[in-house]
Amino acid sequence: MLYEFAHFLQKRVAPVWALAEWGNSTLFRLRYASRLKRLPEVVSSYEGVRRISAGDVPALVAFFDAQPQWAFVHFNPHGFDRDSVAKLVRNPSMLMYALWEDGSIAGYFFLRSFFIGKGYLGKMVDAKLQGKGIGQKMCCCAMDIATTLGIRMFESINKNNLSSLGATQKVLETRVVKEMEGDVLYIEDLRKKTVCG
Repeated sequence: MLYEFAHFLQKRVAPVWALAEWGNSTLFRLRYASRLKRLPEVVSSYEGVRRISAGDVPALVAFFDAQPQWAFVHFNPHGFDRDSVAKLVRNPSMLMYALWEDGSIAGYFFLRSFFIGKGYLGKMVDAKLQGKGIGQKMCCCAMDIATTLGIRMFESINKNNLSSLGATQKVLETRVVKEMEGDVLYIEDLRKKTVCG
């Protein structure tokens, strides 16, 4: 399975992972070039959502720094320091977005995309703002991005992460592909159940 193989490379064979990331990014950019150009219009229908740019890196790092430690128990997809985030922003296959409210980041999500037509959604809502529908809005936007690109969208969510699981299942039709160790559900997000934006 691509998900497990990617995590193995990332954690155990860093040089191979770096080469795989470069190859995937190059092929993804080439394969999806025309569809990527349509994403700003798709995302603009979601008030406050915009793609993370190099200039947003300090704000995103500050967002991560402001979260309590428990927020990272089930969310640890990449490094959260300035260098790690800046490197990810430069990666064309790492589609990173934030939902901004009153000049600061209220939620962050990304679609780690692969040239073979799959994308993996990760999301985090500011701990102080949970329960306000931010996660649901980000799920809807991510699904629209995946649909526009023509890729399948997946998530891995711990069963105990009720807020993340609830946000996804409230607005998206899903299919559990596999139950993995550590109470993690490997989910395919199929389509939106509702209109949101």
